[in-house]
Amino acid sequence: MLFDSHPVKSYYVSMETCLRKSIITTLAFFFVIEMIAFFIITLLFWALQSRYFLGFLVFHGLFFTGLCIFLLKYQKFFYRIKTGEQETTVTAANKITLFRITMLPFLGSLTLASHRYGTGPVLSAAAALTFITDFFDGRIARAKGTESYMGKILDSASDYMLLVSIAALFWYFRLLRLWLFLLIAVRLFYNVVIQLVLYFIRKKIHPQTTSFGKISVAAIMILLVLEAAKPLGLPVWIRYLEFTAAILIAASIIDKSIYFFGALRESSSP
Repeated sequence: MLFDSHPVKSYYVSMETCLRKSIITTLAFFFVIEMIAFFIITLLFWALQSRYFLGFLVFHGLFFTGLCIFLLKYQKFFYRIKTGEQETTVTAANKITLFRITMLPFLGSLTLASHRYGTGPVLSAAAALTFITDFFDGRIARAKGTESYMGKILDSASDYMLLVSIAALFWYFRLLRLWLFLLIAVRLFYNVVIQLVLYFIRKKIHPQTTSFGKISVAAIMILLVLEAAKPLGLPVWIRYLEFTAAILIAASIIDKSIYFFGALRESSSP
């Protein structure tokens, strides 16, 4: 009766319920698929079965729980940027972005196992599959006119959250040089600082990608995929790719600085 007397309120409650179900269903699907995939890997590499699968199960569960809580708490950010229309389901583009984020425990666990059990080729293939999704979510959202505020936040956060986490593990297990890992970490830290400063000025998060930012991310992704495949025996020219990635990361820092100071001038202008 209450909702009948407040049709607008009832409408928005119904929209929130549909979106909530869509978020939970999407994450549950990815959780099950990734658990099955990792279990199959443990069957192929028998030594992983007890030690790494149980650890993966716990880490995977905690990660998904935290992600689900975050998305449900801030589901109001699932709205179309152009129209302001609230979304009732997780769009195809956002599902691709969420898949990339949820692969973090999967790739992390494979990295932990790669130095002892020879899962490098599997890690390389999984990393390639994960990173390649970064080239599709934004394009699909623009093509279908479904660019959302939450999608931009997740896309921006997923890139460096995933890259720095995997790069840290790669460095720890000597798959990546320390100086390159530190450069990747500095790029992430710099981006976080910029976003925080702009947030305090504008009172709103404005995720923004730059040209060199996307190029440097792509270079790092390719580099990590190749570094993971080192057990297959890669040529020495991979070192040239490391220096190329470093130059692109440095260029992206300069590019981000130009954007940052331009945003500051825009915010201070009357």
